[in-house]
Amino acid sequence: MLKITLVGAGSVVFSKTLIGDLLQYPALQEVTLCLMDINPERLVVIGKLARRMVSQLGLTAKVETTTDLREACRGARFVITTIQVGGYKPSTVVDFEIPARYGLQQTIADTLGVGGVFRALRSIPKLVEVARMLQEVGAPDPLLLNYTNPMAMNMWAIDKMTGLPGVGLCHSVQGTSRQIASYCGLDPREVSYRVAGINHMAFFLKFETKGKDAYPLLFRALDDPATFARDRVRFEMMRRLGYFVTESSEHQSEYVPYFIQHGEEVISRFGIPINEYIRRCEKMAGRWEQVENSLLDESKPVEIHRSVEYGSTIVNSIVSGAPSVIYGNVPNTGLITNLTQGCCVEVPCLVDRQGLQPTFIGELPAQLAGIIQTNIAVQQLTVEAARTGRRDYIYQAVMLDPHTASVLPLDKIWAMCDEMIEAHQRDGVLGEFKPVAKNTGKPLAAVERVFLSIRPEGVPFLGGEPEAKFTFVAENRTREAFEEEIALATRHLGGAATPPIAVKVAPGESVEIPFTLRRGESADEEAEPVIEIISPSLMTLERDLRLPKRLSHLLPVRNDGSEPLRFNVTWSGNLVAECSSWLTDEQWIIEARVDDTDVRVAPYFIDGSALEIGFKDPSGTLAAPTVLVALPDRDEPRVLLNPGYSGGERFEGAGVEVCIDDTGYRLRVGFDRKALGLEEARPFLTDIVFHVNALGTAHGKICKAWNDSHSQIKMDVSRFVLMVPTA
Repeated sequence: MLKITLVGAGSVVFSKTLIGDLLQYPALQEVTLCLMDINPERLVVIGKLARRMVSQLGLTAKVETTTDLREACRGARFVITTIQVGGYKPSTVVDFEIPARYGLQQTIADTLGVGGVFRALRSIPKLVEVARMLQEVGAPDPLLLNYTNPMAMNMWAIDKMTGLPGVGLCHSVQGTSRQIASYCGLDPREVSYRVAGINHMAFFLKFETKGKDAYPLLFRALDDPATFARDRVRFEMMRRLGYFVTESSEHQSEYVPYFIQHGEEVISRFGIPINEYIRRCEKMAGRWEQVENSLLDESKPVEIHRSVEYGSTIVNSIVSGAPSVIYGNVPNTGLITNLTQGCCVEVPCLVDRQGLQPTFIGELPAQLAGIIQTNIAVQQLTVEAARTGRRDYIYQAVMLDPHTASVLPLDKIWAMCDEMIEAHQRDGVLGEFKPVAKNTGKPLAAVERVFLSIRPEGVPFLGGEPEAKFTFVAENRTREAFEEEIALATRHLGGAATPPIAVKVAPGESVEIPFTLRRGESADEEAEPVIEIISPSLMTLERDLRLPKRLSHLLPVRNDGSEPLRFNVTWSGNLVAECSSWLTDEQWIIEARVDDTDVRVAPYFIDGSALEIGFKDPSGTLAAPTVLVALPDRDEPRVLLNPGYSGGERFEGAGVEVCIDDTGYRLRVGFDRKALGLEEARPFLTDIVFHVNALGTAHGKICKAWNDSHSQIKMDVSRFVLMVPTA
């Protein structure tokens, strides 16, 4: 029996579409469908749904489910991959939040740019594992059909690292053909076209209706303001290049250096949705339970429709011999002569019992080849980074990205990449990459080094404390014993110093040595403190410790008519709220104007709109962090104390006022000073965090931040140490 496997079948909605497409072909109605995913709960859902579909269609197809990749690939003739390594959380969030802290805004971040590069570095090893497993235990002449982005990088790597026949599939060509037909007032069934390039940046070389060139109609649509507004970036690119591109305006805007990088006026004029993918993911995450219940509702039949996806068409043509034409992402074996040989190109492919037969395109127009090559350069270095494990290729791939290069200087690009590598490795979704010499692209001769680092104990100098405790860590990954005195130097800590640390560590062992630093009176409050490790040995690699910069402010007492403390809260590069704060004899007051066009108070506050205030008084009664959440409910604005997923206890020591309009809301919260223990003058630490529906969930892990300064450094929230004077 023919076996077709879906790897990543836990993408339930998309898998349902693919399964429905397959089962509607007569030649595929007696197959074995093997559904594989690493998420057992999602696998149960898609397994039940697939069996219902088979039963509803009255077929004899067999459905299997497994979490074992080898079993999924065993005997499979076709494997379809729809995986997302690292998922939305934590990986996609990391791909957006870290670049945003460097001033780099993104829309989708799944194909090119720094987001696309790191998605590829997470995906390629898993896809290569699938390909090699299919080569080992699959049926004769197996074929891999991949839907996982970034398509071009993934398929290029699979071909180069395994040689397994495969094709990358996307719906941008067929989807765009329908869109531009509608722009011209044409019936999509009466248009024909020829498209070529790379995935998400292929171009309609021909666009015809009834045998006549329809491009003049598309250029007329360009001049219509209402039609132009529906697809501004792509129409603008067509104006300049002469051809229409296949992927959406939000995608296209981050593949070229002409839009996002030029400020809010350009972003607004072209309607570019910054952080669009974050919004989509948040929306889907919030709807998952509803979607699951709907799909499994046996009181109504499963909706089964034919989609525009090419996967089932390919399988049917190879099995039945019925010929078809699809657009596939395949190796460039001279198919497009003025693009890099061996890269992954998107071209028309004939499919029949002989398999896929890509068609020859020849030369693209020079301007199209030129702009495509700017993307291919990034893809090539990313593939080489995945193939060789060389860290310098990651830096260089991001350096060549048109979007990143137009925003950031080289030192910031490298620092951003380092931070993203560390974050994804900490989350367990990115492999090791060979280290490079500091501030060069030169790989180190070997990874056998003694790694030296410093770990803070808690949050250093919290609440103005003059001393902080640290641990010096030495990890000996060499085959020799290491013994050396290591010096420490500090910057922006007012001359703080410690004697050299004597390190003695056996091969393969680690040591931890505690030490204390005292801040000097001349410490620079406006700079980021650094503790530098100075080692004379060539056997060592050092990671200096950068401490979180914390702003210290004196909260004014408004009884004397003074101005309030004003500050802004940002998230992923967006201004979330403009705030002010002050004290009265009895209250601590926060006022905020919040940009949130979808004000919604949900049962659990992070699923809706809210102000979250993390509060810690290290020298007083509140030794542990307290979390207070103000909900901008139209009917019942209120403050909750330490809320959890099931809600929270109402905090009676606060009053809330809210005024909501179409663009957001104004919030005023007054906290009773007695209830907070702020009757005396002493410092306290607070995090001001907003949860904003229109932007996604703009929140940080407050309690974790105060117990782990690594997380504190990463948090994208406004932080203040507020010095509270006496009344």
